[in-house]
Amino acid sequence: MFAPLRRPITSPRILRTTPIAAHHLRVLARSMFVLGFVVCSAASCPSLFAQENGSADWTYWRGPHFNGTAEAENLVEDWDADGGEGSNLLWKREDIGSRSTPVVMNGRLYTLMRSNPGTSTEGEKVVCLDAETGETLWENSFNVWMSDVPDTRVGWSSVVADPESGNVYALGVCDLFLCINGETGETVWSKPLHEQFGMLSTYGGRTNFPVIHEDLVIISGIIINWGEAAKPNHRLIAMDKLTGEVVWFSGTKDLPNDTTYSAPTLTTIEGQRQLILGAGDGAVWGFQPRTGKPLWHQTLSRRGLFATPLVDGNRVYASHSEENVTGSSMGAVAAMEVGGTGDETYVREVWKLEELVVGRSAPVVVDNRLYVVDDRCKLWVIDTETGDLIAERIAIGDRKQWPSLLVADQKLYVLTENGRWAILEMTEDGVEFLSKGRIRNEAFHSSPILAGGKLYFQGSSALYCVGQESSTQKAEVLAEQLLGETAVEENPEPAQLLVTPAEALLRPGQTMELSVRLFNRLGQRLADPADSAVSYSVEGPGSISGNVFTANADAAHTAATIIAKVGDVVGNTRVRIVPDLPWAFDFDKLSDPPLSWVGARYRHVIRPVDGSPALVKVNTIPKGARSRAWMGSSDLTNYTIAADVRGDRNNDQLPDIGLTAHGYVLDLMGNSQQLQIRSWSPQLRMAQTVDFPWKEGQWYRMKFRAEVQGTGDDAVAILKGKVWPRGETEPSDWTVTAEDKSPVMSASPGLYGNAKVAELYIDNLEVTPNE
Repeated sequence: MFAPLRRPITSPRILRTTPIAAHHLRVLARSMFVLGFVVCSAASCPSLFAQENGSADWTYWRGPHFNGTAEAENLVEDWDADGGEGSNLLWKREDIGSRSTPVVMNGRLYTLMRSNPGTSTEGEKVVCLDAETGETLWENSFNVWMSDVPDTRVGWSSVVADPESGNVYALGVCDLFLCINGETGETVWSKPLHEQFGMLSTYGGRTNFPVIHEDLVIISGIIINWGEAAKPNHRLIAMDKLTGEVVWFSGTKDLPNDTTYSAPTLTTIEGQRQLILGAGDGAVWGFQPRTGKPLWHQTLSRRGLFATPLVDGNRVYASHSEENVTGSSMGAVAAMEVGGTGDETYVREVWKLEELVVGRSAPVVVDNRLYVVDDRCKLWVIDTETGDLIAERIAIGDRKQWPSLLVADQKLYVLTENGRWAILEMTEDGVEFLSKGRIRNEAFHSSPILAGGKLYFQGSSALYCVGQESSTQKAEVLAEQLLGETAVEENPEPAQLLVTPAEALLRPGQTMELSVRLFNRLGQRLADPADSAVSYSVEGPGSISGNVFTANADAAHTAATIIAKVGDVVGNTRVRIVPDLPWAFDFDKLSDPPLSWVGARYRHVIRPVDGSPALVKVNTIPKGARSRAWMGSSDLTNYTIAADVRGDRNNDQLPDIGLTAHGYVLDLMGNSQQLQIRSWSPQLRMAQTVDFPWKEGQWYRMKFRAEVQGTGDDAVAILKGKVWPRGETEPSDWTVTAEDKSPVMSASPGLYGNAKVAELYIDNLEVTPNE
């Protein structure tokens, strides 16, 4: 048993503002529900409620309330990872190790993990198991391409399951986003978000978590897009969960310091539905989930927020492990109050504990107490109203803390990175250990979950299912805190307008049918306007008739903006226009990179090089030295890309210059003086490399041919690259060749560059169909 501890000088400092009771909103929400001010019910919004069969599912990684809690009885107080006679270890899969927190829907468990690890066909996969027996029901494997993520960090995100459609959604580490049929494992639709939107995939492996809201699936990440969105920004993309059509596209602040993996939470505060998450700019943000409208933000750190904020009523608890906004101290846990609606939505800090370093693990709240584990695996118990410490530095482990906390049956379940685990009872003075242990050669990065009265612990080397016959779990409403939304009739006036699709890619002369959604100031959807009530206009190369947009037949590598207006309410959508192959760019008549290129304009400029305009990859962009640009559709196949390239030397360093085709890169590597074909930088599963001495200041011609031969399991990608001094006769032989028996079947052409110290230059770029 732990008594309250006095806070020594080295303990976190409390910064306190006026305390505001967190239960105020809960009282309001309950009263609104009783009075009938509820927008949706179990019948009208089935995706918010438990299945009719009464199964106690865990469809989001933090559970039915987005907060790591569930109602259950007679859960285990101890467990033995080795099993054996009389053990409450129900099953164990030593081949299902992962970083990903699993989810459970309709008796099926879903998780993300490595596929074919350590082989030439390694990738990523979603695995579906029978949650009762651990038997594999299906696997859906997919490639990792154009990514800097190490293979050991594959499976970083978590699948989200949708009871309404039966689908599951997964974001791979290269930003391939998939909708998968939860029963069959078949891919319903997929989008390469790195190619089509410029979502960043980094060496750290940080990958964000999707969330379902009504008819939308929402995902976020650092995105380096095009046009006015060309600067890096932690952006959110909402897609129709059944079709993948983009419904809205929103963002935080430009030029964030970090990629991040803070997951979103859905809630209703003062009758307004909100999506709340931590962002790469060091702030916690609130958005309207149906419209993407930013409502509020509170900056906590000079770097990104990784831990997922916890929402309890109108309180938001957030933490970080980086430098605070003021001073030089590291880490903080903060309590914030959110209130107001629409443009009057506000956030204010209630209290803050600085120097408490909690960079990864999300906390739980029980009976006005915040339970949180710091980065050194020490548990702290904090009074939610005052920020006072009730108990501190209770040792759970001795390394890093990744998993978030789980509370059920008045027990606190904790996992740690070094394989240590603990089950604790919450007491008046803090907590008391019921049991604890350590699994050798195990690491827990994912969080414990509870489904059907069974506990699931996902380790890096195994997946464990623990339970006993007497355990029971309530089949709970999914996200009960979403109730209490103000009735739409109280705000009947249109205040926001979305034009869908919100982002699109067309060919010259191609048409696209548009639709309009109206919302009130709370972000609640109103009746769709009559066609006659909508007026459209176009900025850029296209025209509109009725609600059908047509791209100009002569438009190429450009874009148009379509504006819709209903009364005084205005919205717009953007359309890239890219012709079929062949393409040719000499940059002589361009002042900027082509408007339709994703990921190009912020990191590239056009300026004279050797007396002629050329595309320059600058080295003055912070954290933008290594980058990729994408030129068109991800459906392109079997083509060749070629360009003149030149690299400078600076401080005895040379850049890396690359062309990308079909999900592969031909990389002229400066410092190593090599030429390489690869798909996945840290895992050179199919890479081929040859020595290739080259000189700074000299122009070379690069040519890269990609082709997929065969179909189905017999398909193979054949990659060929060559480089020679510009002006000389093209050599007949290829300089380097490679093949991939796990081919990327189609992908956008593009550019790769690493100009960390020295600049690189590109001219006379061509993309042509293979002959």
